[in-house]
Amino acid sequence: MAIFELVKNAYDADAEDVGVLVDLRANKIVIRDDGCGMTADIVKNHWLDIGTDSKRGRNRMRSKKFFRMPLGEKGVGRLAVQKLGSGFRMVTRSEGAPEILVELGWKDLIDSSDYVDGGLQVQVTERADAIDFPGDQHGTLIEISGLTRKEWARKDLRDLKRLVVSLESPFQTNDSFRVTLEIPGREKDIDDVPDLKELLRRSIWVYEFELSEDGFTWKYDFTPPKLKGLKAREESSPSPGLLEWSDEAYREAKGKAKTANDAPIFIDPQTALTGIGAIKGRLHVFYRRDEIMRLMGSDIRQTKQWLKDQAGVRVFRDGIRVYNYGEPEDDWLGLNARRINKPAERIGTSQLVAAFELDLSNSSGLQEKTNREGFNEDEAFSRFRQISLSVIQHFEKLHEPDRKAIDTALRDDGTQVGSTIKLQEAIDGLKGVCDKDKELSKTLTPYVKAIEKEVEQVRTVMLNAGMAGMGLALVFHEIDRSIRTLTSLAEKGASPERLRSGLGDLRKMLDSISVLLRQGKARKLSMRELVKQAIELNEVRFEFHGVIVSAPIVTGESPDFFVTAPQHLVLSALNNIIDNAIYWTGYRHQRDKDPEHKPALLIKSAWSEDEGGAIVVVDNGTGFSVSVADAVQPFVTKRVGGMGLGLYYCQLVMDNIGGSLQLLSAGDARDFVDIPTAFDGAAVVMHFKGEG
Repeated sequence: MAIFELVKNAYDADAEDVGVLVDLRANKIVIRDDGCGMTADIVKNHWLDIGTDSKRGRNRMRSKKFFRMPLGEKGVGRLAVQKLGSGFRMVTRSEGAPEILVELGWKDLIDSSDYVDGGLQVQVTERADAIDFPGDQHGTLIEISGLTRKEWARKDLRDLKRLVVSLESPFQTNDSFRVTLEIPGREKDIDDVPDLKELLRRSIWVYEFELSEDGFTWKYDFTPPKLKGLKAREESSPSPGLLEWSDEAYREAKGKAKTANDAPIFIDPQTALTGIGAIKGRLHVFYRRDEIMRLMGSDIRQTKQWLKDQAGVRVFRDGIRVYNYGEPEDDWLGLNARRINKPAERIGTSQLVAAFELDLSNSSGLQEKTNREGFNEDEAFSRFRQISLSVIQHFEKLHEPDRKAIDTALRDDGTQVGSTIKLQEAIDGLKGVCDKDKELSKTLTPYVKAIEKEVEQVRTVMLNAGMAGMGLALVFHEIDRSIRTLTSLAEKGASPERLRSGLGDLRKMLDSISVLLRQGKARKLSMRELVKQAIELNEVRFEFHGVIVSAPIVTGESPDFFVTAPQHLVLSALNNIIDNAIYWTGYRHQRDKDPEHKPALLIKSAWSEDEGGAIVVVDNGTGFSVSVADAVQPFVTKRVGGMGLGLYYCQLVMDNIGGSLQLLSAGDARDFVDIPTAFDGAAVVMHFKGEG
């Protein structure tokens, strides 16, 4: 951090080149830049004045040469050198001015009464002849001697190299500011530290974005290795559009909202970017399986070590890093916790190298902490975090089909053995980790036992329902991966609160499965009465979301028919379909901002002696955003906050009672039932073997 602060000072001084020399043989560190330097007056009245406001408030202005906004704010960065060593020497020269020499010893100053009682007294010497900056040269040289650290291990030096490299964004070529590191006699310790830009070229996904007051633009690039069936894919926004809030932000807003319009699905950049300004950036995302890394031309060991050191989401302001976002073990966006329940769809910090760029002059709402470890965690930062998480989620939805294509290609390529679900083994592994720690055992064991019991209940229900061959393995594979991820987090020392939250999310997923599939006694059902019941159950939600409901089957305008089936199963399936219609009609309403568009859905019936009965739920939403084949697969969804289980289980229910589920556009549904043209979204048809 000390070196970091000194290099930031060089940036503020309009330097183009900064050299960091760590001379362990001479027991000193030298940082030299070619910036504007300082005059004797600036040294005495500003540099030596701790806490000066020369870079703050009205005095905050862009530099003369490169028009940079100053990164320093509090005027205390110069004190960072005390952490490095006991001796300090600074030579500085402004263009056309004498060279200035400042020397001091921290111990002598701290021990002196002048320092304690009379203020900091330092002799400033003007050199008649420039020695360190002869001729037309100018800049600042800082030398710290008597280094505090006596032993520098190879890891220390490599960490320093990593930090120096990370000072500049790897995605922004800033030719006016370059930082180099030299360690005489220890070159071999840092020579093989990988070049960041070379390793970035080995990523499979590259995603660029910008969110400004004009809207959201993005570009997606998928460059897979050579495997059977994999094809490169590029996609981009045709024009500035809208960005959806993250699942977390939407759920929070929905919990506080009085009406649906108070829980926005989309980010309004005019208000959300206040005090933050435009945000742009790039993500390089890796697939960490060994066979993929090998096919991408990587040295697996080196790449994994590099990702361990460099992976994460960094923040840069005017091209300079805001420390410590994106450091190892720093997960300021909570990506790893989000990934627990959906490891195949969401990305963790170890999979990506990302940079989010801010403009200093427009991001005054984001204030750095005095200790320089990130921004103050206030309302502006909370908005910035949620916006950043929303960008990540947008990428995740784009990359999901390509991620699945890689998994399929690996299986077809013979490199992946068919999955064998050993769920009890996974649960036993989590138990074992908990048993090793008394606090974990006390806090989590009841949760783990409940999970174990519920998993067995879901397994029994699904098997009894005849669903073993209809995706049971997929469901339990997802549960298995979630449990193993929790086990890994526990082994790495994650807090009990974090693990309890992950277990809670897993229980919610199990509850949604077991409640939906719980068997009841089959009986003869009037579909008119069942639809009426479903509407009554959702009446409050229709009012909240402003949804207009038309139900000809209830009013007698379309025929009633009877079905023999467990009422709970059929009602749950219909509720899931209605739930989707409510969401996607509201989604379109917010997206298009069309005052003429009112969210609406239609529930109509059809009957024939030959074909049986059908319930058609059609809406005026966006239509299906994924293919029909994908829509009924588990854990596939484009819905903010969705789990991707609703239509999958609707299909399971219909198959279980001898019916079928059909997904159509509203236009295609008109082939067998009369639908007003105002309903132009999705249509879901529940086909029954009705009894008339």
